[in-house]
Amino acid sequence: MAWRDTLSTVRDDLAKLRAERQRQSEEENVRRQERQQELTRISGSLEVPRLLDDMNDILIRGQGHVETEVSWEISDDDEPDDDEDVDMIDLDEELVEDADYITAILTWEEDGEREIAVDLGWTDQGAYLQVNGVNIRTDREALEDALVQSFREELEL
Repeated sequence: MAWRDTLSTVRDDLAKLRAERQRQSEEENVRRQERQQELTRISGSLEVPRLLDDMNDILIRGQGHVETEVSWEISDDDEPDDDEDVDMIDLDEELVEDADYITAILTWEEDGEREIAVDLGWTDQGAYLQVNGVNIRTDREALEDALVQSFREELEL
């Protein structure tokens, strides 16, 4: 086979491969958007920021701060430099760097810095919910119980 014929065959194979990769990428983007919508729905039904605001108002007398982070809304400008000293929330090992998650954190000063972090995210097994790194069911009652328990643990009550 002549050189140019060989290159033409490779080009055709490459075009098929690129088309398949493009199709797979588009399918993954659709799945990712569906996961993000599901996480948004679950977060809305659990009302995590409102629960943390209630804790701040009632238990900490408004002295705390509630912050929410949505992974797919973070721009490259928002991400910290590698040189910065950053406290990272430990998530399960199976989670990858580009995982979808919603994190809400209540922080306050009381004999040192205190925090309660609620992480809602997605793994291969589906949605997960963690309060201060402890896995819990993705329902309101379990979340409320875990928040109270975490507050008690933070203050050693």
